[in-house]
Amino acid sequence: MTAPRPLDGMLVLDLTTMIAGPLAGLVLADLGAEVIKIESPAGDGSRGYFTADPKVRLNSMTAAYNRGKRALVVDLTDPDDHALVLRMAAQADVVLQGFRPGVVERLGISYEDIKAINADVIYLSISGFGQEGPDARRAGMDSSIQAETGLMHVTGEPDGNPQRVGSQVVDIGTGHVAAQAILAALLNRERHGIGEHIECSLLATAIGLQAHNITEYLTAGVDLKRSGSHPEFTTPSGLYSTQDGWIMFSANTPRHWAAFVEAVEAPDLGENPAYADQGGRTAHRDELIPRIAEILAKRSTDEWIERFTKANIVFGRVRDYPDLAASAQFAAGEFALEVEYAGEVTKTVRLPARYSSFTPAASGGSPTLGADSDAIRAKYQA
Repeated sequence: MTAPRPLDGMLVLDLTTMIAGPLAGLVLADLGAEVIKIESPAGDGSRGYFTADPKVRLNSMTAAYNRGKRALVVDLTDPDDHALVLRMAAQADVVLQGFRPGVVERLGISYEDIKAINADVIYLSISGFGQEGPDARRAGMDSSIQAETGLMHVTGEPDGNPQRVGSQVVDIGTGHVAAQAILAALLNRERHGIGEHIECSLLATAIGLQAHNITEYLTAGVDLKRSGSHPEFTTPSGLYSTQDGWIMFSANTPRHWAAFVEAVEAPDLGENPAYADQGGRTAHRDELIPRIAEILAKRSTDEWIERFTKANIVFGRVRDYPDLAASAQFAAGEFALEVEYAGEVTKTVRLPARYSSFTPAASGGSPTLGADSDAIRAKYQA
C-alpha cells in the first residue's frame, strides 16, 4: 500500500511556463497533488528547447520540470475555454500563473477573478521583476535578471568580463521559493482558514541569493568586485590546478589552515608570521596564492583528495557532468531518475529533498502537449 503524501487529493492548476513556475508545480506533484499543466495551443515555450547537440533530439527542460503532471490545451480568449478554466479553478486548491503583470486581468483569471469563485484558493503570481515598479511589465529571464541584480557583476575573473552563472540558478531558486511559499500558505489555510495571493519574482530571488553581499553594501558601502575563483575574504581558499585537473578548497579557519600546511608539507607557510591569521593571509594573497598554486601543481588530484580527506579540509574536485554522473556519491544519493517523455525513456534527476515516510509521486514522465485534454474536458464539462 502506498503511504499517504502531504498533498494527496489536492488540485493544482499550473499556467506557468519555462522553469521557475513549472518547477514549483513539480514540487507539489512530488508531494502528491494532481497538477494539471494548462497551455495555449502553441505550448509552453520550453517545448521548443532542445539540447545543443543536433544529434541528440532531447527536450530536457520540459522533461525535467513537468514530470508527473497532466496536460490540457486551452485558448483563454475563447469563451468556452475560459469558462472551463474557471470551473476548474473553482475546485482548485492552488493556481499558478506566470503571465506578465496586467495580462491575467485582461484574460479574466486574476486573483480577484478566482477568489470570487473560490475564496480559499492559494494563488501564485510569478514574474521577472515583480508586480509593481517601473520594470514590472518587462519580460524577465534568468540571464537578464543575473545582469540586473549584480550577480553577473561579481562573477568572473577580476580582469575579465562579467559572467553569468553556468546554470539557471535564479529560475531554479525561484521555483523552490515559490513552492515553499505555497506550502506555507496551504498550512496557514489549514490552521486559520485563510486563502492567499503569493507574489514571487526572479528579481526578488536573485537579490535574496546575494543577501550577505548586498548587506555589506547597504550597511558599509562595500561594493563587492569580481574575484574569480579566489574570494578576497578567505585566502587561500579557491581554485587551483593539479597535475591532472582542478581542485577547489577552503582553508580559512585556524584549524583548517594548520591542517592544510601539514597536508601539503610546507612548514614554512605555518611559520611565516604574515600568514598567522586570515587578515594577514588576505593582505598577502598576491604572494601566497602563487605559492600554493606551485605546491598543488606537483601532485595529482587524487593524491590531494586523499591528503585533504585525511586532514578533514573542505575541498571539491572540479567535475564535469560525465564525472559527476559516474561518481559513487551520485549513485549513493540515488539522484538519477528514469521517466518517460514523448514515448522514450528520459533520464533526469530527482528533487533535492527526500522523505522517510513516503515516496515522491511525480515519477511519471512529462506529458506531451495536450495529452490529457479530452479526459480533463470531460471531467469539468459544464
